[in-house]
Amino acid sequence: MPTETNSLLDQAVQIWTSGGWLMLPLLLLTVFIYLTAFDLFCRVQFHFLVRGKVHKREAGELARDPRPALKMARELVRFDALTSDEVKRHFAEVRNEYLPPIDRRIRFLAIIITAGPLLGLLGTVTGMLSTFSGMVDQIGNRFDSVVTGISEALITTQTGLVISIPAMVLLSLIIQRRNTLVHCIARLERYNVRLALRSDCPVPKVKQSPKP
Repeated sequence: MPTETNSLLDQAVQIWTSGGWLMLPLLLLTVFIYLTAFDLFCRVQFHFLVRGKVHKREAGELARDPRPALKMARELVRFDALTSDEVKRHFAEVRNEYLPPIDRRIRFLAIIITAGPLLGLLGTVTGMLSTFSGMVDQIGNRFDSVVTGISEALITTQTGLVISIPAMVLLSLIIQRRNTLVHCIARLERYNVRLALRSDCPVPKVKQSPKP
C-alpha cells in the first residue's frame, strides 16, 4: 500500500512538473474557487430559513413550531402590520438584506470558474509555442522539445477542465439553494399577508343565543 501511494505521488509530481509554469496559477485558482464556493454553499445551505424548510411549512407550524430556525423565521414576521402593502414593503427590505450579497458572490464565482479553462487554454498556446520553437531549434534534442511542449499544452488544458467542471456542479447546487431561500421568503410573506388581512377584517364573533 505505501508503494502504491508513493507511485501515485510520483505520477502527480511528474504531471505537475510537465505542465509548466502555468500549473502554479492553476493551483492558486483552484484553492480560491473552492474556498469561495464552499463558503457560499454553507452560507446558503445553513441559512435559518432554508434550514427550517420554511417554504414547506403550514401556517400552524409557522405560528407555533418551537424549533430555533422557525423561531428566528417568526422574528421576520410583522405581526403589527395592518395592510398587505405594508407587509410587501417589509419583505422587499428582507429580500434586499439577504439576496443581493448572495447574488453578487454567485456572479463572482461564475466568473472565476470560467477562468479555469481560459488559463488551460493559455497553457495550450504556450505549449504549442514551445513545440514550434523546439521544431525549428537547431541545437539540442528536437524530439524532447516537441514532446515537452505538447505535454505542457495538454496537461494545462486538462487541468483547467478538471478544475471547472466540478465547480460548475457546485455552483448549480448553490443556485438551487438560493432559489429555495427565495421560496422561503415568499412563503413567509404570504403567511404575513394573511395575518394582516385578518387584522384588517377581523372575523366577527358569533353571538350565542341566550339559553331558554
